[in-house]
Amino acid sequence: MAGRRPSHFFKVIHPSTIHDKKLMIPVKFVMEFGDGLSDVATLTAPNGHLWQVGLEKKNREFWFDDGWQEFMEYHSIHYGYFLVFRYEGNSRFHVIVFDNTATEIQYPLSKDCDLENPVDIIDLDDATKSRQEMPQSGELSAKHEENIEKLVGKRLSGGSFSEKRERAIQAAKMLKPTSPSFVAISCHMHQYNLYVPAEFAVKYLSGHDFVKLQNSDGKQWHARCYDHDQPSSAKNIGKGWTQFGRDNKLAAGDVCVIELIKRNPIVLNVSIFHVADY
Repeated sequence: MAGRRPSHFFKVIHPSTIHDKKLMIPVKFVMEFGDGLSDVATLTAPNGHLWQVGLEKKNREFWFDDGWQEFMEYHSIHYGYFLVFRYEGNSRFHVIVFDNTATEIQYPLSKDCDLENPVDIIDLDDATKSRQEMPQSGELSAKHEENIEKLVGKRLSGGSFSEKRERAIQAAKMLKPTSPSFVAISCHMHQYNLYVPAEFAVKYLSGHDFVKLQNSDGKQWHARCYDHDQPSSAKNIGKGWTQFGRDNKLAAGDVCVIELIKRNPIVLNVSIFHVADY
């Protein structure tokens, strides 16, 4: 009798997994489901957070790679840990983590930091429109302040830390963008991607798989765009964002104002307001 198609697999974390910064998917699973897997997988973490990781494919060997290291670091996954993956279709996996005592780890839910808060986006008319139809700098600044206000009520736990973030938000509010922009807050030390709200993604990132991230010094980093989740039109900026964050010392609670400063190629200027500075 033919066996039921596997919907679960498990992996033990070996030293090679940590060294290589990627995790191989069992060949039998790939034989059954590999043709339906996209270049990006969505992992549902034990606390309900969604993580997107790249899938490296070579013949019939598949690995979780881009973003996998950050997933392990954030969930403190170490040598000897045991992970169970439940495949839910459409390149989506639910992950359960067991420690060295074979006990499932209960990760706390993060209720104070919304990774997917869709802020309003400043409009940018098509380049073919006249200068009279383009948004004026005053309109852009007013919209930017409105976007900032939407974030003020969302606080990270811890009084002094929240106060620091409040001051960082107020500093970001003083910025007067002259380009379309949105606001994001780094939710943890190893945030591996940047969520791009649907309206901004549809207007400015459609058809673009790669972007450049620019800091206040003009230095640029190459990054890749992924679709966030169906049926949403939002996107994630994944590969490249982690390195950008590390190089610019991005920390939990930091406020980022992301501006579209060039269309072809796409260049996003990221102004960072470090919470530690306030």
